[in-house]
Amino acid sequence: MSMLKPMLEVCCGSLSSALRAVEGGAERIELCSALSLDGLTPSVGTIRLLRERFPQLRIHVLIRPREGDFVYTEDELQVMETDIREAVAAGATAIVAGALTPSGEIDEAATRRLIAASSGLPFTFHRAFDVVSDQTIALQRLIDLGVTRVLTSGGAPTAEAGIAQLQRLVQQAAGRIVILAGGGVNRHNASAILKETGTTEVHGSCSATLPNGLRETSADEVRAVLSAING
Repeated sequence: MSMLKPMLEVCCGSLSSALRAVEGGAERIELCSALSLDGLTPSVGTIRLLRERFPQLRIHVLIRPREGDFVYTEDELQVMETDIREAVAAGATAIVAGALTPSGEIDEAATRRLIAASSGLPFTFHRAFDVVSDQTIALQRLIDLGVTRVLTSGGAPTAEAGIAQLQRLVQQAAGRIVILAGGGVNRHNASAILKETGTTEVHGSCSATLPNGLRETSADEVRAVLSAING
């Protein structure tokens, strides 16, 4: 296993979740909105406020213009390119996005455009990867495109269930792209996922149900996962 320090990326669907993530010790977040829809593009105002308040925080911004599949029209791609440029200007540290073809392959032309709009920032291909027709072929495509990392559960319902496939992806990646293990990551399984897959990065919402019934990031859960992986 790599000697790199384990990294927890906390998925935050609101400003309040992001603030709790930082309170819990998170150094990197994936910022989005509408987690109940599996995440949509957050507001520029949220990005800017977090950047101003936490200059050192690594803010990976999800760019996803709507719920549903990842096959985008030309108009939607233009919206995504514009949103990426706005996120970069507002202080994003990295961009999280992705696009597929109707046949379930990486849409290379679209992804190339999204990477270009990111102005050289690191680029994460999100969990659209988990619905591609062939992950081995798809991973090589992402490597060829120069993608920095891919967020995946190995195609399983959770990262824990996908450990065997995640391990294969880490071996195939061979350091050329980061495999960011996500999906059901929590204080009880984060350490095992890192150890058994060989990756050094995990992604989770570290959430808990609040008294008002909303489910948001919990500072205590962030602390617990960090403690587990840094043990």
